[in-house]
Amino acid sequence: MARGPSGVFSSLGDQLPFLGRLLVCSALLALVSFLAARAQPHQGFVPVWPSGGLALALLWRHGARYWPAVLIANTALSMSVGTPLLVALGVGWLQVLIVMIALYLLQRWHVDRLLADMRELRNFVAALLLACVLAMPIYATRMALVFDYPVARALAFGADYFLSAVFSFLIFTPLLVGWPRDGAPHGGRRWLFVAALAVLTVASYGVLSADVALQDRLLFLLAPFVVACALVAGVGGASTAAAILTMVLIAMAQGPVSIADSILRSVFVAVAALTGYLLAAAFGERERVAAEMDFHARHDALTGLMNRYEFENRVRAALHDRVRRYAMLYLDLDQFKLVNDTCGHLVGDAMLRQLAATIRQALPADATVARLGGDEFGCLLPHATPDSTQIVARGLHDAIQAFELPVGSLRFSVGVSIGATFLLPDEDATPDDVFGRADVACYTAKDRGRNRTHFYSPGDASMQGRKIEIETVSQLQMDLARGAFELFVQRIDNIAAPADTDEFYEVLLRESGAHENSIESLLGVAQRYGLIVYVDRWVIEQATRFLGRHPGRRLRVSVNVAATSLESEGFESFVLGLPVRHGFAPAQLVLEITEAVAVQNLTHAVATLHRLRKHGFGVSLDDFGSGVASFGYLNELPVSMVKLDGRFVRDLGKDPGAEVIIEALARVARLRGIVSIAEWVEDVAQIPRLRSLGIDYAQGYAIHRPAPLASVETKVLAAPVRA
Repeated sequence: MARGPSGVFSSLGDQLPFLGRLLVCSALLALVSFLAARAQPHQGFVPVWPSGGLALALLWRHGARYWPAVLIANTALSMSVGTPLLVALGVGWLQVLIVMIALYLLQRWHVDRLLADMRELRNFVAALLLACVLAMPIYATRMALVFDYPVARALAFGADYFLSAVFSFLIFTPLLVGWPRDGAPHGGRRWLFVAALAVLTVASYGVLSADVALQDRLLFLLAPFVVACALVAGVGGASTAAAILTMVLIAMAQGPVSIADSILRSVFVAVAALTGYLLAAAFGERERVAAEMDFHARHDALTGLMNRYEFENRVRAALHDRVRRYAMLYLDLDQFKLVNDTCGHLVGDAMLRQLAATIRQALPADATVARLGGDEFGCLLPHATPDSTQIVARGLHDAIQAFELPVGSLRFSVGVSIGATFLLPDEDATPDDVFGRADVACYTAKDRGRNRTHFYSPGDASMQGRKIEIETVSQLQMDLARGAFELFVQRIDNIAAPADTDEFYEVLLRESGAHENSIESLLGVAQRYGLIVYVDRWVIEQATRFLGRHPGRRLRVSVNVAATSLESEGFESFVLGLPVRHGFAPAQLVLEITEAVAVQNLTHAVATLHRLRKHGFGVSLDDFGSGVASFGYLNELPVSMVKLDGRFVRDLGKDPGAEVIIEALARVARLRGIVSIAEWVEDVAQIPRLRSLGIDYAQGYAIHRPAPLASVETKVLAAPVRA
């Protein structure tokens, strides 16, 4: 469709700015070429033509549409030295060809202009060499056909053109494109770069002022300055220093120069530039890798937000800020587990990524946001007041409630429970104090119905204990699997028959690196929340593996078992399968139950104990004598051992009544064919007296302090099998 006059003028008007820039670039390239020609009256074998490298930089940085500037500049240069127009156009088109081939290769290989790593630098040099190699036979053919040069001389001119073009591209292209978008280096590096250039300039003047015979030797002393500029300013700095060396090279060639000297000088500058580029790329890679590692150490890989480590650093810094008041929001997504369970973790991860962006957009620009782990996020708000914090929290609720994730024909949405607290620099010693309050406030928000915001108040502290219990229970199974617990054992000695060679141990559970009392509280929580079954089965499994690893030894172990475990589904079959699975005799395993538990809960477990006893497993009743039903339970339970309440043993020698009770309990046990064990034996002097009272076995610190199963097993392995 034809355009009217107004359309033509409009299109021309749109092109005028570009045409103006094109003319300016053409003029500048022509000026540089003219100055280079005037500066080299004796060009030697490798003349320096900066316009080639600058032309490639122009097209690489601003686009191939500036190719006419290359044609105009090189044609004008050729005509300025008396070359006919058609021949000059041939020179111009040849330069355009080289530049366009180099540009095509650089773009095809996706070479970044900053040449920031070894791969980029390698591809850059390869593109230059390939483009110039393709141009070399064309230029040689031109010299042979147009000027009727012999083949050898034409090839020499082709080689001269090749070296000159490579030199120009190598030195002057990075001079314009090898800088970051924000220009020269910042801070101290900028001043180091300026100082290095200043010293290089002064040193260059010194080289040129020296005797001509010494200049080539002194020229090599300038190479370290290229390296210095590369280290402080990267490829752009190395290119700047190499350009100064090139000017020195031109100044040294004001008289006739031999081919050998011309080549050596050019190679020196090229090698110095390449060395600088290589060092800049190597150090750039190292700094970039260090920066990436630092970024990944401080940011969440899934969402790109800060991670908990960096967020804690920001909270720590905020605690030292006495000018601004900060608030912390602790976000926990509601019903996110439903998405994970329904659609899988890939969909869950996609939702977290999108929600992270949603949260970031809903926050003020000066807020700090982080993913704290799982589906939990943290926000730090400066200049916070109760009203402004409430407004931000409400905005987060609105943004998250409006969010939906489409998955096929389904659409998933979540809510968020938010705990809010203010930082208290005078009271908070560490970020953990702030996190603790925010976490409790978030838990309170969930406990009160979810999808709401709750500001921490001192009355919320009572929720902390309950929250800790629930978290403890949720971690219990994972802790068992990852080895956060370990088994200790305490030896039980046969004091009635000291020559007995049996090795008898009670197995105790400990939390790795924790105090003994901590495991008691953990087991109490597990008992209250019905997870003691998993603990008991794990301990029994590990203890029987120990037995199976030492066949042929007269080993026995006693393991504490809760009534909940005895009554749990599948417990009997679990225990019955252990001897076959691990290779030990049933009599080597004793299941120990406490009398207190037996009195309250053991009614339904009696049948299970009878069946296990018939298969040869031992059954021990702990704390025998501590309750009124002790003697009656001996009639109902298939007990093979009883452990006397340790309080009687503790009072032995202090309370005459203790001896009477111990003797009576031991006599009752013996009459029923049951072995008696005295606990809490902490003085070896008690052992003869216990033996005289009819006690069969003794256990306590006076006999053996609890030790890790691994250390005891090492001794068992080292000792010979006793007959």
